[in-house]
Amino acid sequence: MSPLEGSAVELARAAMLAYQRGEMSTAEHGFRAASQQFAQNGEELQAAEAANNLCVVLLQAERPHEALECVRETPAIFEHHQNLALAAQAYGNLGSAQEGCGRLPEAEAAYLRSLDLFRSLRDSEGESLILQRLAQVQLRQGQPIGALASMQASLEAAPRRGVIQRCVRRLLSLPGRYLSG
Repeated sequence: MSPLEGSAVELARAAMLAYQRGEMSTAEHGFRAASQQFAQNGEELQAAEAANNLCVVLLQAERPHEALECVRETPAIFEHHQNLALAAQAYGNLGSAQEGCGRLPEAEAAYLRSLDLFRSLRDSEGESLILQRLAQVQLRQGQPIGALASMQASLEAAPRRGVIQRCVRRLLSLPGRYLSG
């Protein structure tokens, strides 16, 4: 049996293994097929999980428009099923896709919803990472004070030193044109 044959669960597992090995084309096809099979079987939550994973693969491939199409509905599905951890991740992915498409106000709204959920879950790492993304969007929208406040909040939420160092490096690497506004 090839990696892209079998049940939806087998497809999702094979896609995750391919993703972990860096085989992005196989992962993309596997997550896409798994999502479709889960949907055909009426397994909404599993279909949303596969679509959310597909979104990550597409974002890494710098294909935000396709990522947006596959993740658009997943946050609401996760919230409906009371899976707030996956909803927080999905809103973050939705924000990244919106940002990649240049839809900055929508990206900011998705990041803010993700942030609310990560905070309600007391997930400081998720909170810190989303605050970093939010800061970048705020800078791109000409909101340097808001961006600095988000980055400061990210540093305060960071659960360990490695995250803090990444935040500082990211802040220092931001183009000066964003900070001059």
